[in-house]
Amino acid sequence: QTLTVATTTPLASARSHLAGFGAEARAAARDPAFLAVGALLTGLVLVFTVLPIGTVLIRSLQTKEGAFTWENFLEFFSRRAYYRALVNSLILSTASMVLVTTTGFVMAYLCTRGPRALRGPLTFVSLLPFVAPPFAFSVALIILGGRRGFVTQLLGLNVSIYGWPGVLLVQVVSFLPIAFLLIENVLVSLDPSLEDAADDLGARPERILRTVTIPLAWPGTLKAALLVFILAIADFGNPMIIGGGMSLLATDAYSLAVGEQNLRMASVLSVFLVIPSLFLFVIHRYLLRETRVTTITGNLASSQSRRSSPIILIPMLAVAAVVGLVILALFGVIFVGAFTEAIGVRNRFTLAHFVSQFGLQYLWTSIKMALSAGFLAATGGIVLAYILERKRLPGRGAIEFLTLLGLSVPGTVLGLGYLLAFHNPPLALTGTLLIMVLNTGFRELPAAMEAGMSKLRQLDVALEEASADLGVGPVGTFLKVVVPNIGSAFMAGLIYAFMTGMITVSAIAFLVSPGANLASIYILQLAEMGYLGEGCAVSVMLILIVFICVVGLKWIARRTGFDIIRGR
Repeated sequence: QTLTVATTTPLASARSHLAGFGAEARAAARDPAFLAVGALLTGLVLVFTVLPIGTVLIRSLQTKEGAFTWENFLEFFSRRAYYRALVNSLILSTASMVLVTTTGFVMAYLCTRGPRALRGPLTFVSLLPFVAPPFAFSVALIILGGRRGFVTQLLGLNVSIYGWPGVLLVQVVSFLPIAFLLIENVLVSLDPSLEDAADDLGARPERILRTVTIPLAWPGTLKAALLVFILAIADFGNPMIIGGGMSLLATDAYSLAVGEQNLRMASVLSVFLVIPSLFLFVIHRYLLRETRVTTITGNLASSQSRRSSPIILIPMLAVAAVVGLVILALFGVIFVGAFTEAIGVRNRFTLAHFVSQFGLQYLWTSIKMALSAGFLAATGGIVLAYILERKRLPGRGAIEFLTLLGLSVPGTVLGLGYLLAFHNPPLALTGTLLIMVLNTGFRELPAAMEAGMSKLRQLDVALEEASADLGVGPVGTFLKVVVPNIGSAFMAGLIYAFMTGMITVSAIAFLVSPGANLASIYILQLAEMGYLGEGCAVSVMLILIVFICVVGLKWIARRTGFDIIRGR
């Protein structure tokens, strides 16, 4: 017998890739309308996502006169104030990642394996922070435990909540829903018979948790940890309000850019925000995307979730009780503070905080901006999803990656990038509402695109083929066949982008102006000036708007089975 080993030379591999690219180009050319739209959307992504990020990178390597230099990075490492911000950011993000992921696992475990009577309330409490601006919890914590806080004065405490303790606490509360959803998605899909089998073999409850449940839930838990790290290192609002002057990359970059007009060093700090975020994004998106836990058993999987042992449940319930009380207390303070003249000082009912001229004006501006950004994100995302999923557009993978960049880099970086890229002609947009619409729209476009691609994978391509056989053109097929079937994804993308646009801070902080301010930024300004009652009132209005959006998304999920919040 003769063994023949086929080898592929690099030249042959390159020819194969070129041939495939050529085939994709010829296939795309058969739909010139979608090819043109795809090229237009790709160009817009390059201008409004890639260009701002690239501008930050370029500016970090320039002198004041625009010449190339490494001096900015040498200055970063030579000044303790700069590299201390990097160290603090990494420590804070790591600590927040550990605490949030652990808390999220505990809450998700109880909601899938805890007492049935408690699963609904615990799920509600875990997701409750999702409807609030993250920095609203900082305002509530100041009212409770600040230097003149209600609890501080009541108990005569001399403990400061500013700095590390306060920021960590509000980050745990703010990012808990993200970790909870990702881990709960994994735990609810695990076959409980595996844990039952370990129990039948005599394994103790804590060993089952350690050797069976946690390893099987590891992919979702790791994804949650990576996302929380990215959110924590990019967090801007909470450290600004309750950081107590602690040095962090996101806040220092803002201070350098807006306060000192030192755009070179602000860009350098932003580069150090981009590096870990992009690294973790690539791991999450491409290395963990196909991670699956496959189990083979001789029996059908049980449809009933497993009940855990009291040895496991009692400590977890204690943690859940503390977390739940903290979340409910912070929400309670926000609502009480909105209707109180000065909580803890003048505890008289008032509606004055809600009739502030600036508060209502900035709220209306936020609604206009977020709604426009929502339509931009939903329309562009759905069309781009169809082109990438159904049309053999050349370079589909690269286009998808570039689109996702807007969501993967910290908002601080994208905001600074817009300030640098669109301050001068030919696209002088700073100081306008349009620049905030574009920033928010292209930042949220990936979520709408992913929603559209998810729905398209559920839509049988035979429907489009039948339409083509009846003589309907590609555009007509898209409008008459595809759009009606993926309308839920469009609405979900629109509502989700609107909802996040209402409470966005980090990317927009660089772009607001006296003539174009937003409610979320106004809360930060009120907190810095000490007007906490009005800050609570604006927070309540934002919470109610976001809550209505969440109800709308859940209604879409019940009607169509597509849940953009849970990603399934």
